[in-house]
Amino acid sequence: MRKYLSIMLWTVLFIVSAYFGHISILKLSESVSLKALAENAMFIFSSGFALSALIYNLLYKKLETALNMYKRGLEKESIDKTENSSRVKVLESKIEVLEKALEEALKG
Repeated sequence: MRKYLSIMLWTVLFIVSAYFGHISILKLSESVSLKALAENAMFIFSSGFALSALIYNLLYKKLETALNMYKRGLEKESIDKTENSSRVKVLESKIEVLEKALEEALKG
């Protein structure tokens, strides 16, 4: 699922970059030679694609950080539950020992 979303996002970013590059080329094509137009088109497309990749990476890192923090929280909760259950077991064993000692004291 994560890989599918990543591919979709990159595709959308690619299409948006190409669209804005195309619009810019149409505006420039009225007054510029073909060579300059091609150079501008490559620059606009590559800068738009780089910017979209940067934005994607920033959003991905933020999401990844939030996910890792959530996982750590779940791990802490499970550790707390494990510690609590082990404390209960220790207390139960102490109670059993004390009960046996009380029974022996009452008999003897």
